[in-house]
Amino acid sequence: MKNKKVSYSAFLKNVKDTIKQYDMLEKGDRVLVGVSGGADSVCLLKALIGIKKTLGIDIVVANLDHSLRGAESAKESLFVVKLSKELGVECVSEKINVKSRGVRGMSVEEKARDARYKFFCRIAKEKRCTVIATGHTMNDQSETVIMKILYGSSISGLSGIPPVRKEKQFRIIRPLIRTGRKDIIGFLDGCGLHHIEDSSNKDMRFRRNRIRQEILPYLEKYSPRIKRLLVNLSDTLREDISFIEDAKKNVNKNKGTGKSGSGEMKVKELLSLPETVRKTVLKELFINSGGNVKKLTYRHWIDMNGLIKSSGKGKSLDLPGNVAIVKKKGKIVFIEKQKN
Repeated sequence: MKNKKVSYSAFLKNVKDTIKQYDMLEKGDRVLVGVSGGADSVCLLKALIGIKKTLGIDIVVANLDHSLRGAESAKESLFVVKLSKELGVECVSEKINVKSRGVRGMSVEEKARDARYKFFCRIAKEKRCTVIATGHTMNDQSETVIMKILYGSSISGLSGIPPVRKEKQFRIIRPLIRTGRKDIIGFLDGCGLHHIEDSSNKDMRFRRNRIRQEILPYLEKYSPRIKRLLVNLSDTLREDISFIEDAKKNVNKNKGTGKSGSGEMKVKELLSLPETVRKTVLKELFINSGGNVKKLTYRHWIDMNGLIKSSGKGKSLDLPGNVAIVKKKGKIVFIEKQKN
């Protein structure tokens, strides 16, 4: 079924509204736009070009070939370079072998993401850009929230992809975060713009693709607005997280840093906190002690809470990442254990 063409002016208005809602851009910003050649990033580039005079911004395109799909990804990079020239914007395109990069144990997807953002930050600095824009959409946001629900997550994970975040000295923005895929394709069709489909998007070995092609379409049978509802949920949770973070800052003055590689706080202070704030403080202490928060399970949070509430001293609990939590002299102390 062919997508309905979307009004050019209406689409640009929606993008401007999103930019305003999340305070993404300021007059005079120089924006590095990450463009892969896919529909989302091509749409983002065209939309930002359409409103750049109104917003008072400049645009530079960045494209990275990760060398993951051979001739196919090389073709996409050539497409982006040609498109940028046609649209009258500067383009920086580079190629790397992402499989040979990154930390041992990282998945290929994690390595690609890490390399991509390092590339964006380097080019942004070279081109004097203050902002980096990526083509994440409402579909991406809803898929992310579903993924977090299915595979376990904290409130932070359920908040999904942040519309705006800091990366070094740059703002990372997602102007299409409240725009659906159908509208994006309709906009491109209306503009007569082509894009290239990444063949890996159909590979059902990837969790995100299974969510996109099987789970979300099934949920839409019961709630046609499920994607927008999930985006609204992520926004609401992000507001809650902001409140919790502010509350955490107010108690940080009561938290000692202890020795290097450790963190501690008085039991009475911890017990006086609402459980949600207490959990956030414990998470920070754990990270500061060298722990990997991704390995913490809900069971670990329950056990930590139980240790804090228990009577007596000298009790301890082993946590992931070679970290232990010990209760002594009215304090909870996180310690990075000595490796054998």
